[in-house]
Amino acid sequence: MLFDDSDVKIFTDKDTSPEVSHEVHVIAEMTKHRSNGNIMKAKKLGKHLAEIFVDEPSLLSQLEGEVGKIECNDDDMYQIKVLLVFTAEYCINHYLPAVLLSNTAVNSLYDTVIKKAQAFYDRLDDAAEYSFYYLAVRKGYDISKNIGISFAMLCGEDKDEYYTNLGKRLFEVAEHEITKIIDSYQFVK
Repeated sequence: MLFDDSDVKIFTDKDTSPEVSHEVHVIAEMTKHRSNGNIMKAKKLGKHLAEIFVDEPSLLSQLEGEVGKIECNDDDMYQIKVLLVFTAEYCINHYLPAVLLSNTAVNSLYDTVIKKAQAFYDRLDDAAEYSFYYLAVRKGYDISKNIGISFAMLCGEDKDEYYTNLGKRLFEVAEHEITKIIDSYQFVK
């Protein structure tokens, strides 16, 4: 008996729904990044950055080496850490080669902050500081200056040049250092 293939349907990309196509793409991307080590690198990156930010004495020492002596109270230190976590998230989202990796790194960062600095995370989770920094970035020009202005305002020192310059320098130094850290993980593109 000969096989009659006239009733066999050949499936093409046109035959799959956009949802199925998207799911297949996501699974393929996850498989690719898992097999080339990027997922593990993203988890380690997020954890590493969080550990830097929760160790206040070490963090202050490192920052002072870059921006000079920082005179701050507990509220100012909180604002410094918020700015640094924001900057880490900003860099992760800009410099990692895929959204999946950015999401993985950011989730790892917050998971580590929750484990090692629950009180800081609770306060951060309830705060609106990020909105001001996002607005500063969205302006699209002189981002570090706009970040500095937002930092000074969040510290309650709106017109204080010291706080504006401190916020600007903290953002610039953190962006530079975090970018170097990201590069050191050698993500496969």
